[in-house]
Amino acid sequence: MKTIFNKQKRSVAGVLIALTALTTALTGCQKDFELDLPLAVSARELSLTKDAGSTHVLVYSNGDWTARFTRPVKWASLNKLQGYGNNEIVFTYSANYGISRKIGVVFEKGSLADTVMFSQAGTITDASLSFSKPAVTLLMSRSQIFTPINTNLRYCIDDLEATVTYYDSDGLPNDPVTVLTRAEAEEGGEEGGDEQQAQPVDPWISNVSVTYKGITFDVTDNDTGFARIADLTLFIEDAKGEITKSVLTVTQGIDKPALKLDSNAETYEGYAQDCVVPATLNNLVPYSDQIGYDVAYDVPVAEEAEWILKPAITDEGLTFSLARNEGSEPRTATIRLSFTDEQGNFVSASCKITQKPYPTATDFATVRALAPGEITLQQYIEGYVVSDPDSKNIVSSPQTSQFFFDRGENDRTAYIESLDGKWGFCLKFASSEDNTPARFSKVRLSLNGATLEKKNSPECYTITGLTAANILETSTPDEFKIPVKTKTIDQLTDDDIFTLVSVTGLEIMCKDGAYTNCTDGYSFKDNINPIGTATAPRWDVAPLMCYDNTGRTIYMLTNTAAPWRRFSSGRDLEFNSVVPQGSGTFRGIVVADDVAPIRFGDLGRYQLRAMTAEEIALTDEPFSKTVVEWNWNNRKIDLIPEIGEGEINKYGATQAAASDFNNVVCSGKGGHASAEQKGLVVNGAIMFTQQWWDFDADEGKYFDISFSTQGISGSNMVFGIVWGHGSMSNTTLSGPAHWNLLYSVDGGQTFQAVPDCPIIKKRSITWWSTTSQDSTPGFTEHLRKLPADCFGREKVVLRLQVADKVTDIAPGTSASTYLTNLGIEKGTLSPSVAAGNSQARIGTITVRYN
Repeated sequence: MKTIFNKQKRSVAGVLIALTALTTALTGCQKDFELDLPLAVSARELSLTKDAGSTHVLVYSNGDWTARFTRPVKWASLNKLQGYGNNEIVFTYSANYGISRKIGVVFEKGSLADTVMFSQAGTITDASLSFSKPAVTLLMSRSQIFTPINTNLRYCIDDLEATVTYYDSDGLPNDPVTVLTRAEAEEGGEEGGDEQQAQPVDPWISNVSVTYKGITFDVTDNDTGFARIADLTLFIEDAKGEITKSVLTVTQGIDKPALKLDSNAETYEGYAQDCVVPATLNNLVPYSDQIGYDVAYDVPVAEEAEWILKPAITDEGLTFSLARNEGSEPRTATIRLSFTDEQGNFVSASCKITQKPYPTATDFATVRALAPGEITLQQYIEGYVVSDPDSKNIVSSPQTSQFFFDRGENDRTAYIESLDGKWGFCLKFASSEDNTPARFSKVRLSLNGATLEKKNSPECYTITGLTAANILETSTPDEFKIPVKTKTIDQLTDDDIFTLVSVTGLEIMCKDGAYTNCTDGYSFKDNINPIGTATAPRWDVAPLMCYDNTGRTIYMLTNTAAPWRRFSSGRDLEFNSVVPQGSGTFRGIVVADDVAPIRFGDLGRYQLRAMTAEEIALTDEPFSKTVVEWNWNNRKIDLIPEIGEGEINKYGATQAAASDFNNVVCSGKGGHASAEQKGLVVNGAIMFTQQWWDFDADEGKYFDISFSTQGISGSNMVFGIVWGHGSMSNTTLSGPAHWNLLYSVDGGQTFQAVPDCPIIKKRSITWWSTTSQDSTPGFTEHLRKLPADCFGREKVVLRLQVADKVTDIAPGTSASTYLTNLGIEKGTLSPSVAAGNSQARIGTITVRYN
């Protein structure tokens, strides 16, 4: 576009300020002064806000003048288009909901001209403009084409312009040809702008128009005998001269219409859905709006009761939507397609559509009563999804080979509970892409083709073989519609498995650790755990014990992929706790895990899984008080308790430092050599070593802890120990596995078994050179309730005595037989076992009460 400036107007405008000042000086002492200029304006550039308004422009002239816009616009107007002498005009403008824009007003007097440019700010500061597809391929016949665009420029569509660049037979582009422009050049230019250059290629695109939905253009017949190509460029320029554009490559070939569907009959389920019938031949996509679509229903339907909706030809083939079949019988109809180009070439296709009835509802109780196996019910269940498809803490990863855990199982698994929260199912989808329902959404789930699995003890149910097609409907997630299910540990039943339960009155026993107190050197190497192993991981889930004020326990399970499972300050010797220090409510999904107990031993009938760390809301004051606790967090190799007063008598056992699996930070000095290994802290535990069986007396040896409860009263007292022994190697795995807990309230004169106290088991630790799927990557936690007569005693002694000769063996290392490479509790202590090979590693000993 051209801008014309008259040299005379430049000199006139240059003296305007001086003349205006002279006018002001003379006003008070003589009659009115009249400025006598050929033509001038008070300003040549004005900036306007995005809001609607008006502004004034002064015109100075000694004769008649006219005013006009540089191009037609709808968003601005002038109160007058002509005048005489010195005068003013009012420029009125509407609010700008698009990008910034500008327009010029040209003032003319004879051969003189001057222009004022008005620039208005816009609501949109980041313009977007793109074709829905970057390219389109057309048939040889002439036609009118519509192509959608995506843009936020709805309110400035009139300012869009377009050019076409044609390519010659050698594939070289010619000069752009303007096909859509504003009516006149800006900034006072002459109408029409620059003359178009001659094109060596005949223009074959014309009649270009644009709306906020898309662009329409005509093409002529392609009688060249070869495909021809052009670039259609759509663009807009803002007030600052910045251009936003998008390019559509238009190829017009020499083909005639072609359409053939893959199938002429399809059957669909009864729920509302979007459908696709693929096509083997299809070059009609650009002409979808010109194709004739006819739906012939076998049973006539009333107007606006059609159940096949929005048929269209797309790149995928024939697409359409189905309404839900509320009837009790299947229904059928035929979709017929036809297209005739401008040369009379005709194509057609059809497909018969059958839709089954929408499934009827069944309840969770009915499904639970079915025999395990393929589900033949043509029905659906409705419930709330209580798991999060984005969570990495849904289910344990099954071990499918010696050093492989299937982490994808987590992403394929979901939990759904009944609308009343009474029962739940574990859902197993074919892929993570199928597992789409958001947490707290209500879902209708078809059971067609799925399989029911039942576990008897505890009783729980899993539905496998699900795909996205089984998901009939989902609602917008609403957490407040989920049934509030609040229980204590002792109130949990098998019916609660796979449901969301707020378990109240809990406290974590090991508060100086993380949610996963295992060595990360044996887990997966990933973004969360950069010091893991990429080739031979030994574990992918860890338990953490919680207990209530009656001494009952329940474990929470946390996968290593959960990003909140561990915290490190990055400074050695700082044992910063990540777990809550108080008591309160754990809101989690109740599960009955079969994977974690293999490595960690008995974890109780039920466990809890949290979707987020925030649901572990143990924010109240602790309900328990500590009588005495040893945790060796100071790394001192002594038997002085960190909390309270007490003694440990090891009766001649060798005492040494050991690595602890129950601390949070190990940076620089911890782990193997100088590597940082979170969860394995050198010297953070104690180790007692001796030959633990007295073969002459044929009884187990022991160690004692003693403390005073004088002046202490309460309802419950518990003893907790966190420990393990040896490693799964031939040299240090012979620690005794079974221990009895005895107590004395007379200062150690007499001992008796703690009532209702199962054997306390101690397990071997995983080792690098060998592995066993039943060896643990960290210490295990144990809690036992002490009898009431331990309160108010001057001296209470607890004795941990070896119960039998059961120990471990080194497992085989064959990857092909890893399932039978078991070592835990497979060995027997013998006199030949060296004392140094029989260990008791202890991370924490604690006595608490409430």
